[in-house]
Amino acid sequence: MAGRGGGGELRLLGTWSSPWVIRVRVALGMKGLSYEYTEEDLSSKSDLLLRSNPVHEKVPVLIHGGRPVCESLVVLEYIDETWGATGTPQLLPADPYDRATARFWTNYVNDTFFPSWKVLFRSTAAEQRAEAFKNVVPRVEALERAFGECSKGKAFFGGDDAGLVDVALGSHLVWIKVVDEVAGANLLDEAKFPGLAAWAERFLAVDAVRQVMPDAGDVLKQYKGFLAKWTAGAVIPILYTNRKTDPDSNSIILTQFAAAMAGRGGGGGELQLLGTWYSPYAMRAKIALGLKGLSYEYIEQDLSGKSELLLKSNPVHKKVPVLIHGGRPVCESRVVLEYVDEAWPGAAPPLLPADPHGRATARFWATYFDSTFFPPWRALMRATTAEERAEAFRNAVPQVEVLERAFVECSKGKAFFGGDAVGLVDVVVGGFVVWFKAVDEVAGTSLLDEAKFPGLAAWAERLLAVDAVREAMPDAGKLLEHYKGFLAKLASPAGST
Repeated sequence: MAGRGGGGELRLLGTWSSPWVIRVRVALGMKGLSYEYTEEDLSSKSDLLLRSNPVHEKVPVLIHGGRPVCESLVVLEYIDETWGATGTPQLLPADPYDRATARFWTNYVNDTFFPSWKVLFRSTAAEQRAEAFKNVVPRVEALERAFGECSKGKAFFGGDDAGLVDVALGSHLVWIKVVDEVAGANLLDEAKFPGLAAWAERFLAVDAVRQVMPDAGDVLKQYKGFLAKWTAGAVIPILYTNRKTDPDSNSIILTQFAAAMAGRGGGGGELQLLGTWYSPYAMRAKIALGLKGLSYEYIEQDLSGKSELLLKSNPVHKKVPVLIHGGRPVCESRVVLEYVDEAWPGAAPPLLPADPHGRATARFWATYFDSTFFPPWRALMRATTAEERAEAFRNAVPQVEVLERAFVECSKGKAFFGGDAVGLVDVVVGGFVVWFKAVDEVAGTSLLDEAKFPGLAAWAERLLAVDAVREAMPDAGKLLEHYKGFLAKLASPAGST
């Protein structure tokens, strides 16, 4: 590839058919960057891959000047920020609200559309495929409406040029066509989804996309091989995987997104936060607002009887937190955190550092907490017997070990993940600290054991002493009683699942 970034400075580890790798190759091509591409065999991973991404041991990994950047969405933002002045289109717009909207829909592609479509991808029988197709169609309906809202009548989600959402969704297009061919389906049906169908053709015609998209025939051959092995019950190192992320999101269908994001569903205050007092995700937003010294109206939500304001402001997920700024809602906790940081850049120390690699590192660990740490800890939080708790605690400890090492790496001997000041990872993890303590008290465990995890244990105490954090935290006794009531309902025969 011709362009900037040559001389062995830029290297990409990938696999030819992976849509997560395709994302990165498209972004590099859009920026006109040259790089060395190294094909990885995921059944026998190279030492370079294992050294470069020891946490997940996955592709893609972008190595820039000897420093690795991992996780496809983190890599995309890193590329955009590092080569932001190349004269090429930006993946993210300049306006903080538009950036938040792009991040929201990119997360939707990863966390809501993809898990639903993956069921269709892995189906091996006609009945399975029919059911899976029926379930994924509402996700496409949501994306069709999102395209109309984001594109504003232009060619791409990003407007005149392909942006972050385009690259995130577009990297799956060859696979969508191949699965359609095998399943006898038509996911982006032109009659039902005219916007997305036309968008897909335009996206595939972009030079940077066309140059790196794998041949559909080769992908079809690989996919049929996967299906044959799955049918035979074989376990294979599948290329098309993704971890479920952002536990504060779910797959409820879009109903009023355009009105909400256009600002017609907001309240009368300049800055409002919709939350629940015990939600660690809402605590994240409270901490960030407090760190920035921002005044806001807090509106407590009853999630068993959701308010019209919540349903209008977050019609996709119907979850908290929602930050409403000047009548325009921002949803999903990590999206809210970056929005607060970008909309008020001069208020208090930034949550993300100025250096693109430092920003990528922070985003990586924030994602790690939600996607990798949280699921095993959630099993501990929901355990109702001594045996379940013991097993769940054993499974959670290795994730804490990784976070302990991450703290050492990120803090560089200073007080917080963010260094001298609280940063993005501190806020993401810190929203859960009071929950760690409540679960430990009930389970008889010590998740942040001072002897085993001295860095994290001391960090937690320092964090809780920060004014903005202390003010955002609920009363420990009240939270403990809430948690015990939650466990009692789980343990009852009619307990929620």
